Amino acid sequence: MSDFGYDEIKDAWESEIENEGLQDLGDLRLGKMISYLSNVRLSLASTDAEKRVQADILTQEALNLEFMIEDLLNLRRQKILSAAISGYRPMGDMTLAEEELYNRTQRALDGHTEFVKDSLAGSKPKKKADHRPKGPKESHVSETVEFVTVRFLRPISEAFLGLDERTYGPFNKEDVAKIPAANARTWIRDGTVVRIVTKEDVLE
Repeated sequence: MSDFGYDEIKDAWESEIENEGLQDLGDLRLGKMISYLSNVRLSLASTDAEKRVQADILTQEALNLEFMIEDLLNLRRQKILSAAISGYRPMGDMTLAEEELYNRTQRALDGHTEFVKDSLAGSKPKKKADHRPKGPKESHVSETVEFVTVRFLRPISEAFLGLDERTYGPFNKEDVAKIPAANARTWIRDGTVVRIVTKEDVLE
């Protein structure tokens, strides 16, 4: 099926339960977990009706995998939110979706902190207005796009349009670039790029 199996998923789930801190996961590793679960489901769907014992085993395996992966991700979500509320960044590797969860939560908390300060100062909450002139190709899209810094393990020969409506690439092997997270997600999962965290990313 896959080079990443049931035992590895079980170990990752148990490690997340047993340790207080966020454990390393990453999109590539999560992608392998999801791929293994998908393969189990495909095997179950293609199992002959006569092979009831094999079907029962695959059904139970799929149910176990679904439970462990869901519980793993929910545990991680709770740890990420707790870290944001406590004012620190989790040490373990996060998936892009988890990075977005942390960053958006942190921004919301920072906004609320400003609201509290304004309230205590007796002033009305400030409305942030963007007075920057927008060019013909700029729009509100770029303000809501999450970015990620990656290193290319394989070359990308053609340029592509990011969700921020800017053109990126082409890239050579070992190039480092900051690109929209949504564009990077597939490449991270198939091993085309690896995500790296810079000081700039941590401070954002």
